[in-house]
Amino acid sequence: MRPSTLEKQNKILEIATELFLAQGYKETSLDQIVAQTGGSKQTLYRYFTNKEGLFEAVLVANTKKVDPIFALSETEGRSLQATLVQFGHDYLQLVCSNPILGLFRIVSNDFHAHPTIPQAFWEHGPCRAHANLVRFLDSEWAQQSLAIPDAQRACEQLLALFKQDHLSLALLGQPLPEKAALDGQITAAVEAFFMLYQREGM
Repeated sequence: MRPSTLEKQNKILEIATELFLAQGYKETSLDQIVAQTGGSKQTLYRYFTNKEGLFEAVLVANTKKVDPIFALSETEGRSLQATLVQFGHDYLQLVCSNPILGLFRIVSNDFHAHPTIPQAFWEHGPCRAHANLVRFLDSEWAQQSLAIPDAQRACEQLLALFKQDHLSLALLGQPLPEKAALDGQITAAVEAFFMLYQREGM
């Protein structure tokens, strides 16, 4: 793909993301996107086939931003517990704010009876991100401190401990708690996780 083509596609995806988040899927038209990006509808159809294809591309582009947060690794001078606490903060900020929160809301509201888009969101977002966390929990460094027989289940438990009601409240328009309160909740979540899996004598 030529650099100019990639730049055009990225610009379209950026503008489309802004409009979908501001107006919702149904209220956003291809004409509005063309008006802000320039070019023509034919260009959009050539790149993305149709409006649904464009929205799926928006999902893929934005869920890729999740990857760095879930790419955990051993950090010199930082304990596993501190690493998971920082991850908890990053994770909640990610899922409880735009673009991920707004896109999740659109997928839930406008595509609940349409399996293709929810499946794309799940596969390119949570499914891929969770796989990275599973690999980390199964890593030699993590297993030095934690005896985890099923990393997939441990991943689900850790994320549930972090989320509590925060995601549900965010979907209702409520902000995350103040930093001090959130620090305490995330630290308590990691401590509970360690109580489940910490090796004897650690």
